[in-house]
Amino acid sequence: MIFLERTRTSLTLAVMLKDDYSPDKKTIGDVFLKATGVRREIFKHNTGYFLLTNLPDGKHILTGSGRFYKPVNLTIDTKSINPKQPFAELTLSPKSNYPFPDGFTVLKGKIVDVDYKPLSDVSIKVKLMPQSTTSEEDGGFFIQFAGITGDKNITLTISKSGYINGNVPVLLKKNIVTRIIDPIMLTRL
Repeated sequence: MIFLERTRTSLTLAVMLKDDYSPDKKTIGDVFLKATGVRREIFKHNTGYFLLTNLPDGKHILTGSGRFYKPVNLTIDTKSINPKQPFAELTLSPKSNYPFPDGFTVLKGKIVDVDYKPLSDVSIKVKLMPQSTTSEEDGGFFIQFAGITGDKNITLTISKSGYINGNVPVLLKKNIVTRIIDPIMLTRL
């Protein structure tokens, strides 16, 4: 005689990951969603929603990310979820390896030390402009420019505590992803 156990699955929350840069907000490449306190697999439905079923009561931190996206967290409390509308959105921001679509004016580069090891948390500022960013874990960075009326010569100011600051001239091309081919190298003080 075989006994089968019946289990009931109920949807607690459906989460849609959205792309901050794509016009249609659809994510590019592999994306994932993780949640604290969840042992069950989080399913990705063919609609694009990530389905969290039988989520334990309490607060959970949801983390969305992917190959081209920085991790983004969302804290949810199961008590605040409307069971008739159990939907949430999480907007993802791109990493430096993001394949920007045509029409964006973007500058990409990489920061390394003298041994060609990537440097993270390096400050990159554009002289005489408001744009700035910091390098990622792999040394990569990008800066988006809006409202550029044509090609423009700019200068990047690169700085990190414990390293010699540097200036890097770049010709920025309108509506093109400009890549600084050689890594920008910083030398220790």
